[in-house]
Amino acid sequence: HALGSTTIEAKPERVVTWGWSTQDVVIDLGVAPVGIPFFAYGGGEDGLLPWTEAALAEHGFDTPTILPNVSEPPIEAIAALAPDVIIAPYSGLTPDEYALLSNIAPVVAYPDKPWFAGWQDVVTLTGKALGLSAEADKLVADTQAFLQTEIGKYPDAKGTVFANVVNRNDGQVSVRLEGDPRVQLFVDIGLVSAHEPSEAIPNDTGISYFVSYENFDKIPADMLLSFFNDQKSADEFFGMDLIKLSPLVAKQAYTKLVGDEITMAVSGAVTPISLRWGFPTVAAEVGRAATAAKAQ
Repeated sequence: HALGSTTIEAKPERVVTWGWSTQDVVIDLGVAPVGIPFFAYGGGEDGLLPWTEAALAEHGFDTPTILPNVSEPPIEAIAALAPDVIIAPYSGLTPDEYALLSNIAPVVAYPDKPWFAGWQDVVTLTGKALGLSAEADKLVADTQAFLQTEIGKYPDAKGTVFANVVNRNDGQVSVRLEGDPRVQLFVDIGLVSAHEPSEAIPNDTGISYFVSYENFDKIPADMLLSFFNDQKSADEFFGMDLIKLSPLVAKQAYTKLVGDEITMAVSGAVTPISLRWGFPTVAAEVGRAATAAKAQ
């Protein structure tokens, strides 16, 4: 992984996860984690994501220890759980944090860059760490088949050029490009990521660009894919005069996906479990927007 090489001598029994997504994969592979992060966004008051909670119940697992709601790994809390392994392929671990955690147990970090792992990478690395690579490969294949089945219910979606737009609330939107895991999810199922317009304002990430509200109608897409935390935010954005100039907005060729849970499930901490929970709803809305995009 990006921070080194980790050897796990024996099949781990006490598993702690850090960052996003991994806790779901551990559960999906039939292992009960002993410690998982607190999820403030999308989670309940106890920090549990609804699909994670449902998966724990489905497997008959006890609720694991929910680690403190902090941005940096809580070293003492993790050490107190006496883990055999700490799995964090979708996280922002620093080299210093990795070194500290490695004094507690073997640590699996991200494959390339912090906070930049596709759900398939998370499944594959987690499966390898647990000695369950064959099961992980099957989970990836089954999830890919599930996604194709769901999007296949909406034939207009295939081949539709989409722009994944995030309102920055500063007179600009951010448009994610292919390569961002959140965009790649939809490319993998047959949609096409829009290219950058000449009016694009570059940023340092290399996987997104900015567009001013004044040039919002220049985004070269058939439909807009966006998520909002609440209905008020969505209504205010699409109700702005400059945004309404876009022909895509005029003909409703944009998704109406609202709520932190659905956003986290399909555009945040994406896992096979979260996709089973949320993707049917998203696929139906993508299909509706794609059909609207084809209307004259």
